[in-house]
Amino acid sequence: MGRLLRFLPAAAIAVGLGYPIYLVLHAHAASGGADSFPLDDAWIHLTYARNLAQHGRFAYFPSDPTTAGSTSPLYTMLLSLGFLVTSHEKALSYVLGLICHGAFLVALALWAQTRLRSAAWTALAVLLVALDGRVGILAVAGMETSLFLLLVALAFLARIRRRPQFLGVAVGLAVWARPEGLILAGVLALDGLLARAAGRAAPGSDPEPPLDWRRAAIPAGLLVLGWCAFNRLLGESFLPNTVAAKTTYYQPNPRGAFLRQVVAAFTGGGWIVLFPLAVGGIVREGVRLARRRAGFLRAEAGWVLGLPLAFVLYLPFAHRFDRYLVPALPALGLLGIAAARDLARRLAAGGEGLTPGRLIAVTASVIALGLQAIFAAEGDRDYRTLCRYHLVRHERAGRWLAEHTPPGAVIATHDVGAIAFYSGRRIVDTVGVVLPEAVQHLHSEGYFDYLRRLFARMGVTHLAVLRDWLEVVNVEPLFTADPEPEILEVFAWEPGRTHLLHPQAAQLNQRAILAVSRGQPSVAAQLLAASLQTDRESSRTWLLLARTIWAMGRLEEAERACREALARFPGWPEAQQVLAGIEAAKRR
Repeated sequence: MGRLLRFLPAAAIAVGLGYPIYLVLHAHAASGGADSFPLDDAWIHLTYARNLAQHGRFAYFPSDPTTAGSTSPLYTMLLSLGFLVTSHEKALSYVLGLICHGAFLVALALWAQTRLRSAAWTALAVLLVALDGRVGILAVAGMETSLFLLLVALAFLARIRRRPQFLGVAVGLAVWARPEGLILAGVLALDGLLARAAGRAAPGSDPEPPLDWRRAAIPAGLLVLGWCAFNRLLGESFLPNTVAAKTTYYQPNPRGAFLRQVVAAFTGGGWIVLFPLAVGGIVREGVRLARRRAGFLRAEAGWVLGLPLAFVLYLPFAHRFDRYLVPALPALGLLGIAAARDLARRLAAGGEGLTPGRLIAVTASVIALGLQAIFAAEGDRDYRTLCRYHLVRHERAGRWLAEHTPPGAVIATHDVGAIAFYSGRRIVDTVGVVLPEAVQHLHSEGYFDYLRRLFARMGVTHLAVLRDWLEVVNVEPLFTADPEPEILEVFAWEPGRTHLLHPQAAQLNQRAILAVSRGQPSVAAQLLAASLQTDRESSRTWLLLARTIWAMGRLEEAERACREALARFPGWPEAQQVLAGIEAAKRR
């Protein structure tokens, strides 16, 4: 039995590696042989990597200035090395993600084995993390998350095994993989200070081993300084462009709602069983600290608290698949499992065999793994759905632009990933991910005036936008992707005619459409009148008003509104059809 138990962590690693492979194969079969990614950001890395491999420049378009628009320069550089071997962007991303994911699971097993000192508990820790649908999806999402998870696990492992230089390198590379590496560096530095101040170990616990933190600080400091210099050389800040863009865009999000999202992220699937135990583990570390006793999982507790706290303060947004919070899950699992192990030991009270304590532990583990298996099945569904979402929108829009626009076309868009990669056209970023100057205009009253000036200066010829993000009116779309659940359209940019609808007007229009569906035309008319006060140049708003007041029997006003729509969009077939209907109603 003992020999069999020793193989449990290896079996858990194999299961964990097989899960994302299954996701890719199932999505491939379900889509009729097409592959994609569940996040548009994956193609941002690929675009930078391809240009770096082919042109030797960290630029988003070969002739553009260099820019620090990649959140993960390390991951992008690894992709660029892959492009020297293959041009198949999806196979490259899948393979790199799986290599990082497999290495992460091995590092997690070593980390858990060192902390928990049990093959069975270690296997449970690996399975809980590996069967988390979000972790599996992100391993084959073309993103840097698995690389960052690997470096976080290696940093904690080096901390436990007293390898200061290795710890410094792991932390420094983690910063190159994601800016949250700075939070990791801060947590481990604080842990080092607390370790110096701590006294004797708590009875029955393992003290944190001493570590020469100065030897860790040198490689970490050099790597972090190099990262800052890299960003400053390529951009306008010591941080990647994406940090400023995302903090500016998502800073207004309510903190209370984000905190609820954090709790939901840490209690989904099988984590609901471990979360209360992990909270108890964090409290236990706090008590040890207050009594000036050496910690056991103090650094892990600091990471579980520090990562979401930083996002609460600066970026209250977890992104799709909670990918900004996922790196805290391994430490959360270790805290919860350690607490469960200690509780089982107390309840066992020295007994042999299947004591009540061990029975409770086994039952809780089975329940947690069962819930996690359900979570993994949901992840499979989400992966297939979102891969198709980006395939039929962003990928097809990019390929359409490549086939139907001249090589000198310039495309303005807010989703700069697949559209840039497959179109091969120069991209003008409207939200500041790869164009830093746009960041300061986000959420400002003059944002649309800035975009018009930007488009004129950059020679924009086309727009590729999701209607929910940026609604375009007064011209017909040249291309429309699958309309469910969101409409992505490509338009010709014709200054003086193509019009960007003000977001407040767009929101009022949506509320008016909802009011009409509820049989409240008078409410809808009031909302549309308010919309026109915000933005009078929208042919779509005028036509909505014409339809609404026509249904109310106000034919003269409906005709005037319809003619206003045609004045802004001459020859619009939909408006002409409505006008013909109104005129016929007047004759009757």
